[in-house]
Amino acid sequence: MKDNIEVSVDRIKVIITGFKNEIFTTAEILRVYSGGFYSNVGTPAYYSFNAQFGKLLKRNAKVLNITEIKPKLEITDDIGRKTKSSRWQSNT
Repeated sequence: MKDNIEVSVDRIKVIITGFKNEIFTTAEILRVYSGGFYSNVGTPAYYSFNAQFGKLLKRNAKVLNITEIKPKLEITDDIGRKTKSSRWQSNT
Protein backbone atom coordinates (compact mmCIF):
# COMPACT_ATOMS: atom_id res chain seq x y z
CA MET A 1 0.00 0.00 0.00
CA LYS A 2 1.28 3.44 -0.95
CA ASP A 3 0.15 6.67 0.65
CA ASN A 4 0.98 10.22 -0.26
CA ILE A 5 1.51 13.39 1.72
CA GLU A 6 0.21 16.48 -0.03
CA VAL A 7 2.61 19.41 -0.34
CA SER A 8 1.41 22.70 -1.80
CA VAL A 9 3.74 24.15 -4.44
CA ASP A 10 1.65 27.34 -4.32
CA ARG A 11 2.33 27.65 -0.59
CA ILE A 12 6.05 27.11 -1.21
CA LYS A 13 5.95 29.96 -3.77
CA VAL A 14 4.42 32.26 -1.14
CA ILE A 15 7.09 31.26 1.39
CA ILE A 16 9.91 31.93 -1.08
CA THR A 17 8.39 35.29 -2.03
CA GLY A 18 8.29 36.22 1.66
CA PHE A 19 12.02 35.72 2.19
CA LYS A 20 14.00 38.96 2.47
CA ASN A 21 17.07 37.30 0.96
CA GLU A 22 17.06 35.80 -2.50
CA ILE A 23 19.37 33.02 -1.29
CA PHE A 24 17.94 30.42 1.11
CA THR A 25 18.08 26.73 1.98
CA THR A 26 15.64 23.87 1.79
CA ALA A 27 15.78 23.86 5.59
CA GLU A 28 14.61 27.50 5.75
CA ILE A 29 11.64 26.71 3.52
CA LEU A 30 10.81 23.67 5.68
CA ARG A 31 11.00 25.79 8.86
CA VAL A 32 8.28 28.07 7.56
CA TYR A 33 6.29 25.29 5.89
CA SER A 34 6.35 22.88 8.86
CA GLY A 35 7.08 25.07 11.88
CA GLY A 36 10.62 23.76 12.35
CA PHE A 37 13.45 21.87 10.74
CA TYR A 38 14.56 18.54 12.21
CA SER A 39 16.87 16.05 10.52
CA ASN A 40 15.44 12.61 9.84
CA VAL A 41 18.11 10.69 11.76
CA GLY A 42 18.33 7.03 10.80
CA THR A 43 15.76 7.37 8.03
CA PRO A 44 16.78 6.36 4.50
CA ALA A 45 16.46 9.23 2.01
CA TYR A 46 13.66 7.38 0.23
CA TYR A 47 11.49 7.65 3.38
CA SER A 48 12.77 11.00 4.66
CA PHE A 49 10.24 13.82 4.40
CA ASN A 50 13.10 16.33 4.19
CA ALA A 51 14.79 14.50 1.31
CA GLN A 52 11.50 14.08 -0.53
CA PHE A 53 10.73 17.78 0.01
CA GLY A 54 14.11 18.65 -1.52
CA LYS A 55 13.36 16.44 -4.53
CA LEU A 56 10.01 18.21 -4.89
CA LEU A 57 11.85 21.56 -4.99
CA LYS A 58 14.19 20.23 -7.70
CA ARG A 59 11.28 18.88 -9.78
CA ASN A 60 9.45 22.20 -9.47
CA ALA A 61 12.43 24.59 -9.67
CA LYS A 62 11.21 26.13 -12.91
CA VAL A 63 7.68 26.70 -11.57
CA LEU A 64 9.11 28.07 -8.29
CA ASN A 65 11.58 30.21 -10.25
CA ILE A 66 14.57 28.99 -8.21
CA THR A 67 17.99 27.52 -8.97
CA GLU A 68 19.95 25.12 -6.76
CA ILE A 69 23.34 26.75 -6.21
CA LYS A 70 24.85 24.37 -3.62
CA PRO A 71 23.69 20.83 -2.89
CA LYS A 72 24.68 18.99 0.31
CA LEU A 73 25.47 22.12 2.31
CA GLU A 74 26.35 21.15 5.90
CA ILE A 75 23.99 22.78 8.38
CA THR A 76 22.57 22.21 11.86
CA ASP A 77 18.90 21.43 12.48
CA ASP A 78 16.76 23.16 15.10
CA ILE A 79 17.95 20.88 17.91
CA GLY A 80 21.64 20.98 17.06
CA ARG A 81 22.08 17.85 14.93
CA LYS A 82 24.31 18.07 11.86
CA THR A 83 22.64 17.41 8.53
CA LYS A 84 22.67 18.60 4.94
CA SER A 85 20.50 20.94 2.89
CA SER A 86 20.55 22.54 -0.54
CA ARG A 87 21.10 26.26 -1.02
CA TRP A 88 18.81 27.92 -3.55
CA GLN A 89 18.64 31.27 -5.30
CA SER A 90 15.47 32.99 -6.38
CA ASN A 91 15.49 33.92 -10.07
CA THR A 92 13.34 37.03 -9.63
